[in-house]
Amino acid sequence: MIPAPTHTPNVTVVPTNDPLIATPTLAANTIGIGGYAQITGTEGQGLRIRALPGLNAETVFRGDEAEVFLVKDGPQVADGYTWWYLVAPYDETRAGWSAADFLAVVPSP
Repeated sequence: MIPAPTHTPNVTVVPTNDPLIATPTLAANTIGIGGYAQITGTEGQGLRIRALPGLNAETVFRGDEAEVFLVKDGPQVADGYTWWYLVAPYDETRAGWSAADFLAVVPSP
């Protein structure tokens, strides 16, 4: 007796992310999510970190000159500036939006 053929479904291979393949990195001197930025160019006055992107948004705290932050979101454009959402790596309560004009890219601490 010869067995009847069975139905073999078509299989579609779905690609998965391979953790061993490097993810894209940011170009040198480019602010981006996952990178680090340092406050600069405030002549020691510090930088207003705001609740939302924009000059009229509430100031939540003032970042110190040379303070380093992790970039978590952005960019957003408002009031003629490009804004990035920053979080202090040592204190997540120090977080808010900052104008890119006063930020410099730095390596991770």
